Amino acid sequence: DPTFVEASRKIGEYMSQFPDNRQAITAAYRRSTGRTPTEKELDLLRRLYESEYAKMKKTPEKAAGWLRIGQYRASPEADPLRLAAFSVVASTILNSDATLTRR
Repeated sequence: DPTFVEASRKIGEYMSQFPDNRQAITAAYRRSTGRTPTEKELDLLRRLYESEYAKMKKTPEKAAGWLRIGQYRASPEADPLRLAAFSVVASTILNSDATLTRR
Protein backbone atom coordinates (compact mmCIF):
# COMPACT_ATOMS: atom_id res chain seq x y z
CA ASP A 1 0.00 0.00 0.00
CA PRO A 2 1.72 3.23 -1.15
CA THR A 3 0.08 5.31 1.59
CA PHE A 4 1.46 3.03 4.27
CA VAL A 5 4.95 3.13 2.72
CA GLU A 6 4.75 6.93 2.58
CA ALA A 7 3.74 7.09 6.24
CA SER A 8 6.65 4.82 7.15
CA ARG A 9 9.02 6.98 5.11
CA LYS A 10 7.79 10.16 6.82
CA ILE A 11 8.39 8.59 10.23
CA GLY A 12 11.76 7.35 8.95
CA GLU A 13 12.63 10.90 7.96
CA TYR A 14 11.75 12.07 11.48
CA MET A 15 13.93 9.29 12.90
CA SER A 16 16.90 10.16 10.68
CA GLN A 17 17.07 13.62 12.28
CA PHE A 18 18.29 12.09 15.55
CA PRO A 19 22.07 11.71 15.86
CA ASP A 20 21.64 8.54 17.92
CA ASN A 21 19.80 5.50 16.53
CA ARG A 22 18.59 4.44 19.98
CA GLN A 23 16.97 7.85 20.55
CA ALA A 24 15.46 7.79 17.07
CA ILE A 25 13.84 4.40 17.57
CA THR A 26 12.62 5.29 21.05
CA ALA A 27 11.04 8.54 19.84
CA ALA A 28 9.26 6.90 16.90
CA TYR A 29 8.08 4.01 19.04
CA ARG A 30 6.74 6.36 21.70
CA ARG A 31 4.90 8.47 19.10
CA SER A 32 3.35 5.40 17.49
CA THR A 33 2.41 3.39 20.58
CA GLY A 34 2.14 5.91 23.40
CA ARG A 35 4.77 4.12 25.47
CA THR A 36 8.53 3.67 25.68
CA PRO A 37 9.85 0.41 24.17
CA THR A 38 11.22 -2.26 26.47
CA GLU A 39 14.94 -3.00 26.24
CA LYS A 40 14.13 -6.19 24.32
CA GLU A 41 11.95 -4.31 21.80
CA LEU A 42 14.54 -1.57 21.43
CA ASP A 43 17.34 -4.07 20.86
CA LEU A 44 15.28 -5.95 18.28
CA LEU A 45 14.46 -2.75 16.37
CA ARG A 46 18.06 -1.53 16.59
CA ARG A 47 19.30 -4.83 15.12
CA LEU A 48 16.64 -4.58 12.39
CA TYR A 49 17.90 -1.09 11.53
CA GLU A 50 21.51 -2.29 11.34
CA SER A 51 20.54 -5.27 9.18
CA GLU A 52 18.43 -3.16 6.81
CA TYR A 53 21.11 -0.47 6.57
CA ALA A 54 23.66 -3.13 5.55
CA LYS A 55 21.22 -4.48 2.91
CA MET A 56 20.55 -0.98 1.56
CA LYS A 57 24.27 -0.29 1.34
CA LYS A 58 24.79 -3.52 -0.62
CA THR A 59 21.77 -2.96 -2.85
CA PRO A 60 21.08 0.79 -3.26
CA GLU A 61 18.15 0.11 -5.60
CA LYS A 62 16.30 -1.40 -2.61
CA ALA A 63 16.69 1.94 -0.81
CA ALA A 64 15.55 3.77 -3.93
CA GLY A 65 12.39 1.65 -3.96
CA TRP A 66 11.48 2.80 -0.46
CA LEU A 67 12.11 6.43 -1.41
CA ARG A 68 10.26 6.45 -4.77
CA ILE A 69 6.84 5.18 -3.76
CA GLY A 70 4.05 7.72 -3.32
CA GLN A 71 3.73 11.45 -3.81
CA TYR A 72 5.60 12.73 -0.75
CA ARG A 73 9.29 13.30 -1.46
CA ALA A 74 11.83 13.05 1.31
CA SER A 75 14.21 15.85 2.09
CA PRO A 76 17.14 15.89 -0.35
CA GLU A 77 19.48 16.47 2.61
CA ALA A 78 18.53 13.11 4.17
CA ASP A 79 20.96 10.20 3.83
CA PRO A 80 18.95 7.88 1.53
CA LEU A 81 20.34 4.65 3.03
CA ARG A 82 19.67 5.75 6.60
CA LEU A 83 16.22 7.05 5.66
CA ALA A 84 15.27 3.82 3.88
CA ALA A 85 16.50 1.64 6.76
CA PHE A 86 14.59 3.77 9.28
CA SER A 87 11.52 3.53 7.03
CA VAL A 88 11.64 -0.26 7.37
CA VAL A 89 11.90 0.09 11.16
CA ALA A 90 8.98 2.55 11.14
CA SER A 91 6.93 0.12 9.06
CA THR A 92 7.67 -2.61 11.60
CA ILE A 93 6.61 -0.37 14.47
CA LEU A 94 3.39 0.62 12.66
CA ASN A 95 2.58 -3.06 12.06
CA SER A 96 3.36 -4.12 15.61
CA ASP A 97 0.83 -5.29 18.14
CA ALA A 98 1.88 -2.40 20.39
CA THR A 99 0.69 0.11 17.78
CA LEU A 100 -2.42 -1.72 16.65
CA THR A 101 -3.69 -2.70 20.12
CA ARG A 102 -3.63 -0.47 23.16
CA ARG A 103 -3.90 -2.37 26.42
